[in-house]
Amino acid sequence: MGDQEEISTKGIDPEALEYAREVQSVAKEIADNENMAKQLKSILETIANESVREERDYLLLTGQTRDFVTSLGFTSPFSVSRTKAIINILLLMWNHTNVARYVMKSVYNVDIATTVDEMLEQFPSDLKQLDERSAEIFAKALKDGSEQVKNIRLMVVGMFGVGKTSLVNNLIKDLRDENIIPNSTEGIDLRRCQLMTNGDWHLDKEQKSAKYHSRFKTAFMDVMKPSNTDVHYELPDIQRVQDEEVHEKGEAVSEIPPDPLAAMAQNIQGRKNDDGIRDILQIVKEEPANKQDAPVNIPVPVETKTDTTVSVWDFAGQTLYYSTHQFFLNRRSIYLVLMDMTKDLNESVKEGERSGIWCGLDNDSTYLDVFKFWLNAIHMYSGYRSMTSEIHPTVILVGTRKDEMTGTDEKKEEQNDKYFDRALRSFEGSPILKHIYHIKFLVNNLSPADPVFDKIRRHIQTLAEKQDYWGERYPIRWIMMEQSLDKLRDTGKQVLDIKAIDDANQLNIPPLDKEELELFLEIQHRHGNILYFSTEQLKHTVVLAPQWIIEVFKRFITHLQGKDPKLTKHWRLYEESAILRPEVFKEIMDNSQKDIKENSEIVLNYMEYLDVLAKPLIREEADEANEHIDKNETVAFPQVNFKLLDFHIVPCRLKNPIPPISRFTSPENCEKTPVLCFAFVENFMPPSFFHRLVAVCISTWPIRKLGSNDQLYNGLAVFDIHKTECLTIWYKDHIIYARISCCRKNLTTDFNVELCHDVRLTLRTSLRKFVSQSLENPRTPIAFEEYIQCPEMEYVHNDGMFRLADFMYERELKCKAASCKQTHTVERKDAMSRWYKTTLDSLDNDDDLNTPVSESDLSKVAKQIGYEYWMLGIELGCSNQQMNKLRASHDLRKDRCTFVLQYMEDWMRREGEKATKQRLNRAIHAARLCLSKDDKITPVNF
Repeated sequence: MGDQEEISTKGIDPEALEYAREVQSVAKEIADNENMAKQLKSILETIANESVREERDYLLLTGQTRDFVTSLGFTSPFSVSRTKAIINILLLMWNHTNVARYVMKSVYNVDIATTVDEMLEQFPSDLKQLDERSAEIFAKALKDGSEQVKNIRLMVVGMFGVGKTSLVNNLIKDLRDENIIPNSTEGIDLRRCQLMTNGDWHLDKEQKSAKYHSRFKTAFMDVMKPSNTDVHYELPDIQRVQDEEVHEKGEAVSEIPPDPLAAMAQNIQGRKNDDGIRDILQIVKEEPANKQDAPVNIPVPVETKTDTTVSVWDFAGQTLYYSTHQFFLNRRSIYLVLMDMTKDLNESVKEGERSGIWCGLDNDSTYLDVFKFWLNAIHMYSGYRSMTSEIHPTVILVGTRKDEMTGTDEKKEEQNDKYFDRALRSFEGSPILKHIYHIKFLVNNLSPADPVFDKIRRHIQTLAEKQDYWGERYPIRWIMMEQSLDKLRDTGKQVLDIKAIDDANQLNIPPLDKEELELFLEIQHRHGNILYFSTEQLKHTVVLAPQWIIEVFKRFITHLQGKDPKLTKHWRLYEESAILRPEVFKEIMDNSQKDIKENSEIVLNYMEYLDVLAKPLIREEADEANEHIDKNETVAFPQVNFKLLDFHIVPCRLKNPIPPISRFTSPENCEKTPVLCFAFVENFMPPSFFHRLVAVCISTWPIRKLGSNDQLYNGLAVFDIHKTECLTIWYKDHIIYARISCCRKNLTTDFNVELCHDVRLTLRTSLRKFVSQSLENPRTPIAFEEYIQCPEMEYVHNDGMFRLADFMYERELKCKAASCKQTHTVERKDAMSRWYKTTLDSLDNDDDLNTPVSESDLSKVAKQIGYEYWMLGIELGCSNQQMNKLRASHDLRKDRCTFVLQYMEDWMRREGEKATKQRLNRAIHAARLCLSKDDKITPVNF
């Protein structure tokens, strides 16, 4: 209790103030009595917190009042009058939020949150962006009790054979002591450990059961303990005192519900043989009736556990696994990136099979390419663009094979530093360098006693403790549900339907309701602990171990032994042309592990949803072909009839190299659109995005054939989108390109601009979907931006690129392409007339708006702005980080207008005379261009 001056008493009844002063007085008197002071504060705080809930539990009021009377009431210094005063204040706090807030502030200087907004600061950082309903659910769960979570999630990554598993074994005491010679990791090995007081890591063999029991023990104790006989005796006296006062005031009497403890205990006893309750009942029975009588002579071990857990994820190095990063890499991880010090950065990677095509690495890739790939992937999947926090170092660079290097230890350390310094030069000026920890390590995995492993553990802990997610609070009943998932995993289950998850949930006291369980699963998915997608096909399934999806991927990528000879032709088609017949799919499933074989339908749904498999189309000229079309699975243009074929294509298995690329990107004797470009920011794109886009196109348009061969290649694909038009898509580095060509001899009319429009929206929408599935809370689609290449040049990679949004500000832009021999400009209409005709037609002449913007103008725009509100802030010069910080102080969920007005006012002050109506109008056009679904731009009404 500190200085309580100037606490507002506005709206509080004088009698309530008198009672509050009585509470303050008695709280001061018992301040030296720790037990009494703690108990009184707990009772007051419990009722205060419950009073602000939307759905209050009246039984909690009666229970807390009973506890006060039986433990503190009518004892010194709680006289009869003081007991009566405190009973009154409990009722007043219950019925009046302002009284509850005043009492807690004046007596204990504690603020009681009354709304989701006030509790938002208690939310984990990545949950502050939840929609309003989800935020309410989470806030309500927090009020029921929370627990601080400290978990180190360590990702050990690097090329195959670099020594990742050996390093993991040296970091974990149990594995180090066993002196195991590690095998090559297949997929991901996950080790759960406990951090010890001496800094070592022990395999957490008891963690699951210990936490499981402790959570349930807390939940059951109040229910199962014997009723206090004094409660039954005293409660009528409390009720009588209150009834007398209520009658004196002429108020209605509320009937106090009967004591629920007996009914709840009876309910639990009725389920005493249920799995998950039987063990807990035994624990509760063994709990000493009087905690003061509990034995205290427990020996203290030399090494004791801390409240910090360590999850060690050992990634397989083979590149075929890289496409699954979206399920594992996130901002809640610390990374060890390993490099073999005996391999030159420019040395080509040699791998047993050409699986590198899956992630864009081919047989000519170097060790530097692999290093860059890992750092780019970590940066992209860190979700930092959506967070308010700065980038803290999360990546520790580790060199291996110290024992094979030459020179003294000091010389080897120097070589290690120089090696990584050279590797990091590729990122000069990039925010990726902010992820890198300044201390690098060099290890000899053959010397497990080397002190370097202690140092690595300490620095990992140091980095984790500096992250903004460290020590976040989560609802305690959610942790109970986590333990329920662990128990299900312990049974060997990998994939379960949602009913089985809810059955486990119902064993908890209390179980989560439907909405809260869905939110729990969504957040567990976001953190990489499970897979749970809310789509119509997948929402009924939960994958308990995300590693399972790697095993599924592997079944479609690696070679299967013992194939049925009768399927030789089908297997040849699959290996040469990536055509997956139903017979081959079935054989793959039949030869898979049990949890994949038994869930073959779920596997198919997941692979289609993640665009790993795609069903191709063929054009049917006959009208009756319509009956074969599944309207939900295809995107068919009205003038063409399509049907789905009975097999899949697996784009990631396409191995055929592209013939001379200019034949496809700049075909001769054809009318062509300008090249459309989707350029990913930070100069990095997971190549799996392109493979997935090919899968979408396969299911949307027929594959173009050259003779009898499909025009599908490793990095390029061609599709018939109309009788005379074809679409070509290809990629290089971080850019996906698209171009439509028309082969009509007599092009009497212009291009079918509606067709161009629909194709572009299909490609853009698909890429947004991939981004939203892969990145942590992406708020805007600025993971990539749209560009047009100079219409006067043939395709050249990353040259002559015009950002489409820039044409919203200028009618013509200067071409800086090295491929254009003469200096020239490109007009807006020439760049946009085919891919963006609808937008071009919507642009209005805004020359009359070249006047200073006013506060009233900003107010009008703030009221008119819609879905593009966030992108508008970006166009006006705000970063995502600035927008998120601003959002933290303005409730976007309920008052978007205020939020938009605030950042526009900041822009107006920052730009001064340059802040014109015209500039704002064009920024709105640019924002709408990036986000619109139909490309129509509605003029701003200033």
